[in-house]
Amino acid sequence: MSETDIKVVMSSTERRGAWRVGEKLNVSVMWGNAELDLREAILEPGTTTIEVQIKMGNLELIVPPDMPVEVAVNPIMGNVSQARAFGATVHPTRPGIRIVGRVKLGNIEILDALPGESISDAKRRDHFERHRDHHERHERHERRRRKRLKALHAEREMWMRSRNPSQRWQPWWLMARMRRRTFSWLAHAFVAGVLVGVYVWDDPRWWHIVLALLGLFMVSGVIAWRLTHPLLLVVRAARDLGDGRLDTRIDVNQFRGEVGLLGAALNDMASKIQQQLTDQRQLLAAVSHELRTPLGHMRVLIETARDQGDAKALGELEKEVLVLDDLVGRLLAQSRLEFGNLDRRPMDLGELVSDVVTAANLAPEIIEASGDVTAAIDPTLIRRAVANLLQNARVHASGAVAVRIERRGGQVAIEVDDAGPGVPADRRADAFRAFVPSSAGGLGLGLALVSRIAVAHGGGAWISDRPGGGARVGFTIGVHA
Repeated sequence: MSETDIKVVMSSTERRGAWRVGEKLNVSVMWGNAELDLREAILEPGTTTIEVQIKMGNLELIVPPDMPVEVAVNPIMGNVSQARAFGATVHPTRPGIRIVGRVKLGNIEILDALPGESISDAKRRDHFERHRDHHERHERHERRRRKRLKALHAEREMWMRSRNPSQRWQPWWLMARMRRRTFSWLAHAFVAGVLVGVYVWDDPRWWHIVLALLGLFMVSGVIAWRLTHPLLLVVRAARDLGDGRLDTRIDVNQFRGEVGLLGAALNDMASKIQQQLTDQRQLLAAVSHELRTPLGHMRVLIETARDQGDAKALGELEKEVLVLDDLVGRLLAQSRLEFGNLDRRPMDLGELVSDVVTAANLAPEIIEASGDVTAAIDPTLIRRAVANLLQNARVHASGAVAVRIERRGGQVAIEVDDAGPGVPADRRADAFRAFVPSSAGGLGLGLALVSRIAVAHGGGAWISDRPGGGARVGFTIGVHA
């Protein structure tokens, strides 16, 4: 084994450049300073052992950033500082170093430096990297802390919304039944254990500990069963829902705390899913019925036009095509709302409503606009909503007599007046429900779609009496929805 010895006594020495290092380097410093630069040094492949003996001296070791370094130095009232966390595995075909030995009343500084980089620049870079690593650790800690605080805030809001008058005396973090039981039962077990140990067993024996552990196991088993039993009931109900038994419900009256909230949420989810599936089945049945009628008419009209060359039959065919186009437009609008695919952009609602009114062959004079009626909207859906209002007035009241666009605070209202018989107060809510039969038949999607479009734009829909007779049907949309 080739060895290299460096001994410094009450002086200073430097080794730089392409100097050769043996398989073992012995460094002894006493009352002096030594600087060893290994960036250009010639090292043998594998591990080079550097044994240091520092007594009231300083050793500065400069290594390239990609060199594996293992530090196993024993400091005795000394200090070992290093620029990075060393300990990487040394590859047999590449050089690496292992530093061993002892430092007594001295210092060893191991510094990373790039080839050609000055020591001051390397120290500044090391300081910057240390500061950056500290900043990144601080940011990670802050993100975790904010996440925990957000979760606590969300839980507090959940409990505050659902708390009942009988629980107002409790802090929100004890409204969870599992936590409350855990606190109370463990407190009781602790008090019971203290009482038994003080007043019953004056002369403890080893088997007393066995009895205490056995009692603790039994109490822990009871606590675990009482805590998990309600959850298992909820899990069974969730599996039944997943298997398609949507009529499954959880009796929330027998549970309190977080299990009661979970059961109520599952019941609400099951009700919504069941209603959605019912609506989808009704929609499929209604659509198939509505499509069958115009398709049958079109088939007859095509045969008539083919046999007789009747232009009137072609006109009737065009009307049926328009009916189908309107139905498909309603269904497409419904699907866009289902998936939340809204393309909002600022638009002047006065111009948009005028285009829809003109397309419906109505006089522009019936339009009234007041205030700034510009809003962020999905133009396709708003056109559909206005067209549905006009069609509702045409089907049920012989057409619209006035169309009003008006700015009302942070919303814009669009209303259509008709001179029909009006809508009774007890039937106005049903008018905005899908698949509710009306006197004119159809899918019942017209006003229901208007209501959903309005809600998606931060507003709502309504029906009221028109002054002088008739109905006033309208909806609002948020200006900045």
